[in-house]
Formats: sequence, structure tokens, C-alpha cells
Amino acid sequence: MLKETGTKVTNYNSKLDQLMQDLRDLALLDVQVGVQQIREDFSLDSLVCAGQVGLIKGKKCLDGTRNEILNEILDWINNADPATPPIFWLHGQAGRGKSAIAHTIALQAQNLGILGSCFCFNRTRHHEGLHVKLFTTIARHLADRDLRLRQILAEVIANDYSLRDTADVAEQWQKFILEPFSQLEGPLSRNVVVVIDALDESGAEATRRDILRILAARDAQLPANIRIVLTSRPIMDIRQALLVNQHVQARSLDDIEAESVTRDITRYISTTLKELGAAFSDKDVEHLAAKSNGLFEWARLACDFLRPRIGVIANERFRKIMSHAGDGANLLDGMYTMSLKDLIQGDADVLERFRSVMRQIMWSKEPLSMGALDAMRSKFTGEDDHFPVGIILGYMASFLTGTTDTSTPVRPLHASFYDFLLDKTRSGEFFIDEADVHHELALSSLCVMQDGLRFNICGLETSYVRNSAVGDLEMKIEKNIPLHLLYSCRFWATHLHDSTFDTDLAKHVMDIVTGERILFWMEVLGVCKCIGEAYRALISAEGWMQVSILYCTS
Repeated sequence: MLKETGTKVTNYNSKLDQLMQDLRDLALLDVQVGVQQIREDFSLDSLVCAGQVGLIKGKKCLDGTRNEILNEILDWINNADPATPPIFWLHGQAGRGKSAIAHTIALQAQNLGILGSCFCFNRTRHHEGLHVKLFTTIARHLADRDLRLRQILAEVIANDYSLRDTADVAEQWQKFILEPFSQLEGPLSRNVVVVIDALDESGAEATRRDILRILAARDAQLPANIRIVLTSRPIMDIRQALLVNQHVQARSLDDIEAESVTRDITRYISTTLKELGAAFSDKDVEHLAAKSNGLFEWARLACDFLRPRIGVIANERFRKIMSHAGDGANLLDGMYTMSLKDLIQGDADVLERFRSVMRQIMWSKEPLSMGALDAMRSKFTGEDDHFPVGIILGYMASFLTGTTDTSTPVRPLHASFYDFLLDKTRSGEFFIDEADVHHELALSSLCVMQDGLRFNICGLETSYVRNSAVGDLEMKIEKNIPLHLLYSCRFWATHLHDSTFDTDLAKHVMDIVTGERILFWMEVLGVCKCIGEAYRALISAEGWMQVSILYCTS
């Protein structure tokens, strides 16, 4: 009995030792995995990517519309034939609904689990240099959906840390997309969709020259399972780069059967008018759809023009819309003109205030909310400009977002609206020129900084730790650095550069750069991760002062 007991004890001890060793091995493995995860996160998080450029579900097509083109694109995506062109270029004039189709395809791909990335350009964000963040952002999105790519991309950045913020688009394509895909082992998964919307809104031709060169290259060696859906207007440089390439399948929305488009617009108008509470007969809806000439943006504006409101007789407005002549872009311009005339009502003071507000919005370096716009305007030199922007923007929901919420950035609902306002031959009395807007924005930025900057603006307990070590830093920034102050700190020198010399403006510059506020300014840029902009701002301001002084003494 004692011998059997001793044997059992020995066996139990042996098993316990084995279990303890297994536990230690598992813990060690967990630590190793955790360290690897942290290393990958550190590398990938250092990659300079663009934010707020992805899928917006609210921009998708109305259910039951655009089925023909959507099915055509989905069939192309799912085509397993190696000869299938890897790029689908969807183009058409402004207002045809390209972005709605792009967001719908991205949403459907997401629902199917095959969305690799969705990147939407926006002309109101030119200053952010989105074109140099296109491939880094796509690479990061692709890595987040494939653990193998994630590990390879993290290793690439770790081995050459200078790649994390390189502006060399060709190198980004090679190092972040082509080479990582070439290192993948085993069979490729099903096709992965990358959506690039509104490439024409990336900026001037120079901003997309390298992107087009890469996409148009016959030896680009695109990964075999990548399908790129690209949308844009058919402007010259994009058309020349993509139209004649065999690996690009081009499709024009202008060539789609008029009957199909009219049917979709009829459904859109009928649904929208019912949601707005406007009662129109089926025949009236059909007349509106036929009048649209295939422009969904025109149909949206027409529906908004017809919505019920005080003092409006729907049939009168319907007749007014139907009496307007024109087609294509002229038709869209006519709708903008008619809607703005209805808004301004021939009042010269209202028109001048409209121009003033739109001038500020369109030449600001990034979209600002109504609250921030008001805070900036309060520093304008003219007393006549010290009015709340809401008295104009509150009635412009047909054209702009952010008109009902003081904290939402004001942006155009459609890029064609800004195109219209910036072309005098199209907009006439509603034309918006630069005038002296940069002088006003530079001066107001400097005044905002003089009033708002202070030592330790976020109330940090100590300045001897990294920003990343402050747990609630984001909350402190949001509470203590209002949007108009951050905007002023980032862009005062940019507006100054575009301003003519003025002694009062020069005095405000000297007050900032020669006093203690320059330290408070750098503190704001530092906590907001914009400190790299300080050097460029000071160099630009120095150049403005030198050139202006030489001009005045000559």
C-alpha cells in the first residue's frame, strides 16, 4: 500500500511539473506574441496616413437605382479570368452620381468581406496633401485585413524608418504594396476591392501625375487579386493616362442608356419628394426626371427647391424649374442660379453678406464650423463683417453641410457648387473672388492667437513626459484649444504669405514672433501633433516681412 501511494505521489508530482512547465511556456509565448503585436502597432501607427477619407454609408445610391452599372462593376470584380483588367475607371461629368456609385460599391464589398480600402479625395482638403497619403493609407487598410501583410508591412517600416513619412509616391507603391504582396506565401484569397473616388479633386495636375503614371504603367505588376475602382471627371490628364490602356476598363456614365438613367432619377425624385412632404403627380415627377438630363445632382437640387415651406406655392416653382432651358453643366448652373436668386431675393445687402461668408469659407485652408467661422469673423477689420454666418448659412442646406450644427465643418454637398461660384462666366452676380480675404484671415488668425494663447494651455501637471503618456490629452485639447484657435495657429503664416504688405498686419506678426506667445504657439502645435508646421510658418513669415520691407523701401 505504501509503495502504491509513493508511486502515485511521484506521478502526480511529475504531472504537476509538466503542467507548470506548460504554463510557463504558454506565458512566454503570450509575451512573445504581445511584444510582436506592440512592435507591429508601433511601426504601422508611425505610417503617415489620411484620416476621414473612407466609406460614408449615407452617400450610397438609393436602393433600387443604378442597378445596371453596379452589377456591371460587381461582375468585373468577381471575374476570375486572369485577363480581366485590374482597374475599372468610371468617369462622367459633374452631377452624374459617380461618388454615390463608388460608396455603394465600397459598401457592397464591405458586406461581402472583400473591401480592402476606400479612399475619397475632396477638393476642400487640398492643403492636407492627400495625394501623398493615398498609397500609405491603402497599404495600411490592406494590412489591417490580412495578418500576413500586416507583419510584412510592419517589418518594412521597422527596417527603414524613413519610409514612414516619405512623399515619394513611387517608392510608397513599391515598398508598401508591390513588394509586400510579392512576399505573400500560399494561394491568394478572393479578389480584394480598392475604391479611389474623385481623383480629379486631388488638386492640380501635378498632385496626381505620379499616381497616374503608376496606375497607367503597363508593367505596374498589380497584385493579381486586387481590383481598383477609380472614379473621376474625364479631365484631360486623367483621360490621357487611362483611356487607351488595356489593363484599364473605362466606363462613361455619360454613355449609359438614357432610359435607364431617367428611370432611376424618376424613382429618386418620387422617393425624395415624398420624404420632403411634397405632393406631385406621377406625370410631374416624370417631367422632372426628363428635365434632369441624367444629372442626379440637378434632381437633388430640384427636389429641395420644391419642398414645402412658408410662402411657397409648389406648382409655381415646378413651372419655374420646367421653364429653364439648357443641358448638361448649363442645366446644373441654371439650377444653382435659380436657387440662389430665390435665397437672395434681389437684396444687395444679403448678396454682399453671401459673398463675404462664401469668400471666407472657400479660401479657408480647411473646413471650419459655423462657430469657428464666427470666432474668426469677429476679428475682421470691417464692422460690417461682424455678423453671425448663420444668417446666411442657415438657409443654405441645399448647397452645404454643417449649416444646422455650429460644431460641424461647413463643406459643399457637391463639388460642382464651388466650381460654379469660382467661374464668373457661369455664376454672374454670385461669383466669389479672393479680394482681400487672405489679409482678413491672416489678421484675424493673429488676433485670435493674441487673445487665446497662454502658458500651459491644456493645464498639464508636468511638461516632463511625452504627450503619449498623458492619458486624457485628447479631452484636454478639445476642452482648452477651440477649433478657431488651432486653425489660427496652423494657418496664420499661410494666409500671411498670400497677403499684400500692411503695417498693421506686420505689427501683429512682430507681437507674436518676438514675445512669449511664440512659445505658447509652439506648445499648441506640439500637443496637437503639428509641431512640424512651425518651422515652415516662421520661414514663410520671415520671407513675407523681407519682401514686403524691400517693396516698401524701393
